Amino acid sequence: MWPQEITSFAEHLRARHYSPHTVLNYELDLRLFFGATGKRPGEVTWRDVDRFIARQHERGLAATTINRRLNAVRSFYEFLMPEREGNLITPIKPSHFLRLGRPLPKKLTGEEVRRLFSQITNRMDRALFLLMLRCGLRVSEAAALKLTDIDWEEKAVLIRQGKGRKDRRVYLSPDAAAGLGECRRLRPEQVPGERFFWNQKRRRQPLSVKAIQKKMERYARAVGVKASCHSLRHTFASNLLEAGAEVVSIREFLGHANIASSERYAKLSNLKVKQVYLQAIAKVIGKTRV
Repeated sequence: MWPQEITSFAEHLRARHYSPHTVLNYELDLRLFFGATGKRPGEVTWRDVDRFIARQHERGLAATTINRRLNAVRSFYEFLMPEREGNLITPIKPSHFLRLGRPLPKKLTGEEVRRLFSQITNRMDRALFLLMLRCGLRVSEAAALKLTDIDWEEKAVLIRQGKGRKDRRVYLSPDAAAGLGECRRLRPEQVPGERFFWNQKRRRQPLSVKAIQKKMERYARAVGVKASCHSLRHTFASNLLEAGAEVVSIREFLGHANIASSERYAKLSNLKVKQVYLQAIAKVIGKTRV
């Protein structure tokens, strides 16, 4: 029975406007969990959850991935509870969730950016990753970009239903706008739909999130740079902050729901901290010269 219940749960999430990416991950997480336990929802105990977590640790999975899977299971049980009229109890306890650190975002240095982009000679790939670097787009937002989302006259891009189901408007730098313009001119006529970036091997398909991530992995590996699509977003935010942009503006550019997410970049901006320190300490030295 439970495979059908998972399907019903996925339909429930779609009806509540969860993103396709989240729904797919939750479905996969649930099938993985119940496949590992070999039990129906009403038969799973907290000890089964302990064993599942231990196996995930053995596989070397990150705490964020394990917690996402636990959250998927807990949400699934919450979905089932009304139908079971109180006869079903979630086996997920608060203590099952792993404590997470708060590492600073990893940005790329100027030299790493130059090395990385020296390897990206394909014109569409260059336009894609330059857009992410200059506008701070998430990889899912870049993949979902449509022809109609670009305002060529105003040099701006509308990001529709980003994380948190919010729209936002970002502006194009001259080099990003030029790259997108060239990409538009190269667009094959046989590409269906409105997606801006297409799969160059299968021209009747849009470029997927996974395909974009794989491209970045190959380019980064070729030049020996530790980079990901998300590190382009971090680099964008850190560079703007170091150039004097306010945290409130960074929040709008990135589409953060919480200002605390944007404030993390202030800790990363060593250049700005250094400038403030040097200006302040010069005054201190003037008053307390020894």
